[in-house]
Amino acid sequence: MFRDYLMNKMLLRNIGLIYGEINNYSKQPGHFTPYFQFEIGPYRDDFILYFPKLPNAILYYNSIFLKLWAYKPQDSVKYIESHYNLYPDKNDFLLFLKRELQHRTAQLRKGSNKESISSIGLDWVNEKLARQKDEQKISTYNQFIRQDFTVIVKNELQQVLPPNNSPAQMPLDQLTDAIARNLEAKASAILDNTETKIMELADKYEIGEIQLTNQEKAEKLIALFLCLKNLTGRPNRRNKTGEYLFSAMDLNDIANILRLHFIPWKGQKLDSVAKRIYAVNATYKTDDPDLRELSKALQKYFFQ
Repeated sequence: MFRDYLMNKMLLRNIGLIYGEINNYSKQPGHFTPYFQFEIGPYRDDFILYFPKLPNAILYYNSIFLKLWAYKPQDSVKYIESHYNLYPDKNDFLLFLKRELQHRTAQLRKGSNKESISSIGLDWVNEKLARQKDEQKISTYNQFIRQDFTVIVKNELQQVLPPNNSPAQMPLDQLTDAIARNLEAKASAILDNTETKIMELADKYEIGEIQLTNQEKAEKLIALFLCLKNLTGRPNRRNKTGEYLFSAMDLNDIANILRLHFIPWKGQKLDSVAKRIYAVNATYKTDDPDLRELSKALQKYFFQ
């Protein structure tokens, strides 16, 4: 085949790849990962993809998003959810969809229906990924708690049981009361210890060591992040409030950035850093001359 000939000629292959005339996907049918369910046969009005014959990779991937863009917002989410529920590797599905939507959205006309539907799809993916991350944290949290409680229960049994005795030989009420007496007092210590363990575990990954030269600038750094959080472009006919720099960002996001990457806040609990940010935010005045100049400069940089 002509493509096989090109791919085996280094010069021709590189020219074709540079100018987008060829790609790394085989034109042979079925050479793709079936993230979205499909069938070979006549078209039906449901969420399945239908093809008259087995498609190649490019046709298959393009068909996923052509069908997505043909739905209204609510049905577009149902379409995605139906395939998400059928695909076994949920994380792989979410990452595929997120990257594809980001790539394809960048090529769409601003304000178009396709861009709007893609944005809704991305919001859905990000919510799922955030929930997935929370579930992993809860699972780790429960694991730590289970381990600590197991140790405590074993220790309490050793203390309340007579030598050479077993739990089955002791009345259940008496055994329960004996263990519960000290368990409640130790429970809060377990929870605090677990939170510390999780923070230490999180701090081992993807963290920075950014050090401020002057610690007195710490509040100004927080104010800079607040300024970026609230930054918008100039209002226009289509968007009367102006386009935000970040589609989603709250004070806890700023707290996580500071706690994980900046020395002054490293090792502190999230709520401690968040309280400091809330305090700075309470005194944050948009009409402050310095902040107003900063906002203007950032607005010009990002939106002009």
